[in-house]
Amino acid sequence: MTAIKYLDRPPVGWFALDVMRKEARKWDWVVLMIDVHPDDLKTCICDFPTLFYVHPKDYRPGERRVQQRWVRVPGKHRNEDAAWDAVEDMIATRH
Repeated sequence: MTAIKYLDRPPVGWFALDVMRKEARKWDWVVLMIDVHPDDLKTCICDFPTLFYVHPKDYRPGERRVQQRWVRVPGKHRNEDAAWDAVEDMIATRH
């Protein structure tokens, strides 16, 4: 297992899976992005942390390996909802 790379901008066509604080008790956020649709995770080879988003009963890995990256969310946000709004704006301007 390798460390996940951090990016400043989301790759085109990737999907946001979850948003979380970069450090506890701080206002900096990151979003976990993957290169497959979240519904297709159960049929792909997943590493940590993406594997947490697949139910063990549904996990049937195929040949495709999921690519995952942490993307920094621009700005400072007090809560998860505000960070998600920033992620949605960031993705909308990318596509």
